Amino acid sequence: MATRHTFGLSFKHSSLLLRSPVTRSFQFRSNFLSSDRCLSVFVKPPNIPRPHQILRGFSDKPEKPNISLADQILSSKIASEAKDETKEDKNTKEDSKEPMPKWQKYGYIFLGVLMGGSLVGNAILFSLPDQDEQGNNVDDEYSSLSFPSQHYNRLKYKIFTTKKAIEEPFSDKLLPDPLEPPYHQPKYTIVLELTGLLVNSTWSHKHGWRFQKRPGLDMFLSQIGYPDFEVVVWTVENSMTFYPIVLGMDPQQQFIMYKLYRDATRYKNGVHVKELSNLNRDLRKVIVIDWNKDHTQSNPDNALILKKWEGDNADRNLIGLAQLLHEIKDSGIDDVRDVLTYYRQYEDPIEAFRENQRKLEDELRLEEERKANEKKSARFSPLPGISSFSMFRK
Repeated sequence: MATRHTFGLSFKHSSLLLRSPVTRSFQFRSNFLSSDRCLSVFVKPPNIPRPHQILRGFSDKPEKPNISLADQILSSKIASEAKDETKEDKNTKEDSKEPMPKWQKYGYIFLGVLMGGSLVGNAILFSLPDQDEQGNNVDDEYSSLSFPSQHYNRLKYKIFTTKKAIEEPFSDKLLPDPLEPPYHQPKYTIVLELTGLLVNSTWSHKHGWRFQKRPGLDMFLSQIGYPDFEVVVWTVENSMTFYPIVLGMDPQQQFIMYKLYRDATRYKNGVHVKELSNLNRDLRKVIVIDWNKDHTQSNPDNALILKKWEGDNADRNLIGLAQLLHEIKDSGIDDVRDVLTYYRQYEDPIEAFRENQRKLEDELRLEEERKANEKKSARFSPLPGISSFSMFRK
């Protein structure tokens, strides 16, 4: 018979159950007591609300509230209206900018009139005819024309000549004719770039131009200078800045025979090009040494392109370059372009030349050793004309 324990739960038990940890399912237990044994029955009541639904504050992750479709549409509409308001505020701020002051407007107008007037004034000065020492106008091919046409044609001609003077070399014959006997004219002409090959130049606002001489430069010039070679320093830099540098490299002017600058180059496609055909020398005997192949694009077969020197004090390539040039001179090559074409395939021609020199020295040493061994073996051989049979016939 059942005791005081029944299937129902007291209010006290239900309150304890609500305070227990949240679980997905729970069971009610009712114990039946008997005289022999205790039987436990577990019953799951239907339609009982879950604890995390009753006590939302005890759950770790509260459920997200369900938002209806109408609320979502309303919130998106409010957000779009807020964006439109911000755009309108920006537009109103831009429209509310103050207009340009009159003094600034007048300043711009005055500057434009000044620049336009100076341009017109320079054009008029350029279009005037030249004058002699007494101040009289010199007649030219345009003096017989009418007033506007002669000034226009004269201005056009002067602009064209000025442009040509900038782009073209100052002369079609950059060097004088070769020296005649009894003077000595070297067989080969060496054309050297200045910056990036012989010196390293840098410029800054604090110090201006600063120059660094390449290691071995003095020895290099003394080895290839006159009378061994005809040395020409031809740089793409301007003469006003770099003439003192070239003069300081050879203060006695005994090694460098000629000096050429930017005005001797041809301006082509944004690059100053060295036209070797204007040197007045036989191109079969001309070697131009540079680090930029664009400077020698008109005569690539005569170019020996080296790596640009960036100021490394451990560099010794000038000594190897002097050895290469002397090897060409001692060989008496009729056309240097064949040798230069061979070394053009290497990224570092000086290192390739040194490697060839080492191989040649090894071959010469082996040849000398072979000849020495032949002489040594010939010393112990029988006398010529006497055969081994005749020696041992008795």
